[in-house]
Amino acid sequence: MLRRIDEIKAEGSVINIKITSDEDVKGSLYLLSDVHFDAVACDRDALKRSLDRALEEDAAIIIGGDWFDAMQGKFDPRRNLDELRPEYRCEKYFDVVVEDSAEFLKPYARNIIAVTQGNHELAVRKNSNTDLCDRLVFHLRLAGSRAVTGKWKGWFRFRFSVKGHYSSLKMYYAHSAAGANAPVTRGVIATNRQAVYEPDADIVWNGHTHTAYLVPIVRDRLSNKGRVYQDIGWYVRTPGYKRDWQEDDSFIAQKGFGPQPVGCAKVDIYAGYKGFPRVRTNLEIEA
Repeated sequence: MLRRIDEIKAEGSVINIKITSDEDVKGSLYLLSDVHFDAVACDRDALKRSLDRALEEDAAIIIGGDWFDAMQGKFDPRRNLDELRPEYRCEKYFDVVVEDSAEFLKPYARNIIAVTQGNHELAVRKNSNTDLCDRLVFHLRLAGSRAVTGKWKGWFRFRFSVKGHYSSLKMYYAHSAAGANAPVTRGVIATNRQAVYEPDADIVWNGHTHTAYLVPIVRDRLSNKGRVYQDIGWYVRTPGYKRDWQEDDSFIAQKGFGPQPVGCAKVDIYAGYKGFPRVRTNLEIEA
């Protein structure tokens, strides 16, 4: 699928991805969020395993919010140098962490199609007047990527043209909590809310809470031509790569949350010359 992408274009809150093929399209999409790359607690080994799998499969990669931890700017009240990797404890902190991120991602640059904002990047933009996502995308494009910057929430629309047959796949994303930390319901309430107010989404992807869930909902649909059919809406939350539960004074510990997995989500996509695209979503996580 990655090789057949003709165009990636950000238009407002929608990122349009155009794919043209004279044969059926099969491919995968990796969804990563909450990496917190510059934090001591970032599990870079697990991150590299996810990225290497995507590279081996020639899959497209979307980096969701909070690639950067970015809490150590001088205007950030949350700053704590003990949580920052030693190599970033320097005067030009933001410059160094962006450049180091780009170097780490360089082998995967051609697979990365978007980098979206999280609450940590938005805080930097507000407090320090610099956009870390834009800066990272700039470096990735120098390395051969066609990536664009996404917002804190929005849409990805994959537009397929297969042998002259047109279809689309729509994914809504948000770096939001929406009740996903509830220990009993574990995302069920958040999923039901989003199923109501995002009825056009084939996939709904959330990050932010460092928790993981995957909820498929079978839906009864009526096509524009009057045909009744069923499809699946996929509701997924990715946990990220920050392992800070063991730290006595970490945010996770202070809130009384338990240990969380690390990892990402993988979306397998099939689009043919008839019907609608088919999707299967899995969590690729580890303890």
